[in-house]
Amino acid sequence: MENINIIRVKRVRKGWTQLELAEVSGVPQCTISQIERGSRRYPTYDTIRKIAKALDLPLENFSFIQDHNEKGAVKDEDSEATGIL
Repeated sequence: MENINIIRVKRVRKGWTQLELAEVSGVPQCTISQIERGSRRYPTYDTIRKIAKALDLPLENFSFIQDHNEKGAVKDEDSEATGIL
């Protein structure tokens, strides 16, 4: 749950509503709400990447990305494309 708190805390520190974060990140407000409430336990890599970029947070702050990446559940589109080259 520490990951959810990071998103909420950083968003509030910036003075943003969920709707403002949605507009900046391109992630729907309902998705942000679900992530912050903990009802969306495993958001996609792309969703977290967009939120992290909007909030100036390094992806390393999100341990569930690391956990699921090790299991192959989360794929980084950039590294996947690089692997093909």
